[in-house]
Amino acid sequence: MGHAIDKLDHLFSRLNALIAALVALSIGVFALLLPTDFLLRKLRLGGFEWLNEGAEYFLYFGVFLSAAWVLQKGAHVRVDIVIAALPHRGAVALERAMDLFGAGLCLVMTYYGLRGGYFAYVLGTLPDKDLRIPNWLILAVFSVSFALLAIEFLLRFYRAGRGGRLQDTEVGL
Repeated sequence: MGHAIDKLDHLFSRLNALIAALVALSIGVFALLLPTDFLLRKLRLGGFEWLNEGAEYFLYFGVFLSAAWVLQKGAHVRVDIVIAALPHRGAVALERAMDLFGAGLCLVMTYYGLRGGYFAYVLGTLPDKDLRIPNWLILAVFSVSFALLAIEFLLRFYRAGRGGRLQDTEVGL
């Protein structure tokens, strides 16, 4: 069983790296499109009317979809005062309990995202914007991102149980 989870952990890490690379690429593309749009407008050659809303959507997609990668890398905001004050075994136990709580919370968010997405799909709701991406698609990204976070929290729980270091800190241990 451990070997299968280790393989899943490796594949999930690669998936997260791919998502992070695609998010970085999208940020780079928008960084090039913004001044191009500005130049085209100044030269009165038109412009990309969809650019502001496109950037808004892609930032939303990027933030949500790369959240599991950020959690995996330990690059999220976190306060370790309590964990640093505990003995190693207590710190690991608390870390694992918080990982289970985080996974559970993310699964609840996944459920509500899927539920809202289903109703948005059935109702055919669209935002009141120029770039009209169906609401169910936005909620699908939300749901997928929380499912990825739940998987990462469960993998963190597994890693901490194997005697690995605490995920994001060695302070006080």
